[in-house]
Amino acid sequence: MSSIFHLYRLQQIDSQIDKAQRRLDEIQSILDDDRELRLVRGKLTAAQEALDGAEKSLRSAEMEVKSQRLKIEQTDATLYGGSIKNPKEIQDLQNKSKSLKRYLVTLEDTQLEAMLEKDEKSSLKEEAQQALDTLEAKLAQEHSKLLGEQGQLNEETERLQIERKAALPEISEDELTLYNQIRKKKKGVAIAAIEGGGCTACGASIPPARQQAARSQNKIAYCPSCDRMLYRK
Repeated sequence: MSSIFHLYRLQQIDSQIDKAQRRLDEIQSILDDDRELRLVRGKLTAAQEALDGAEKSLRSAEMEVKSQRLKIEQTDATLYGGSIKNPKEIQDLQNKSKSLKRYLVTLEDTQLEAMLEKDEKSSLKEEAQQALDTLEAKLAQEHSKLLGEQGQLNEETERLQIERKAALPEISEDELTLYNQIRKKKKGVAIAAIEGGGCTACGASIPPARQQAARSQNKIAYCPSCDRMLYRK
């Protein structure tokens, strides 16, 4: 059997290995790409920080309202406790009580706004958490499939490497060197079959004499267009 047949068989094996490796690289790239996950996690972190800030503002507003009510209670207790007899002091205390109560309304409005803000931030945080949970579930399912495919491709590559090792003894060292040189220059394809009178690698028409030469067991024929070795089935 001619050496070009063995080289062509080696090319078929190497092409399958190359294809499997490209897919393995693609799978690994997908598995390693955590940009979307980091983005969604970042949104959740920002939402949590916003909620923490809203809760802090609400606690502050609640404390101010509580403190203001205490001041009103103390003022009213003094006003109506009977210990103050001076009309001027009574009037001052009445005015102070009214002023404290007016400001209490403002503080309660601020508290209400803080409560609404906290509720809004809480909803946004829950939405961000739900988005993260959904994405993690989706990625877990996708990655499970990819890992399964990765395992199959690794097994296929191991099998092909065994076939490649078995094919090498049929090829001389010089032919293997030439094959590797052309493969490096021609994007992994050193040998092209002739089908329908044309080169399957570049599509160029192969003259009849060149097609006949491709059948030779003693020398190697090359495509006149892409310079790849030719194999006539």
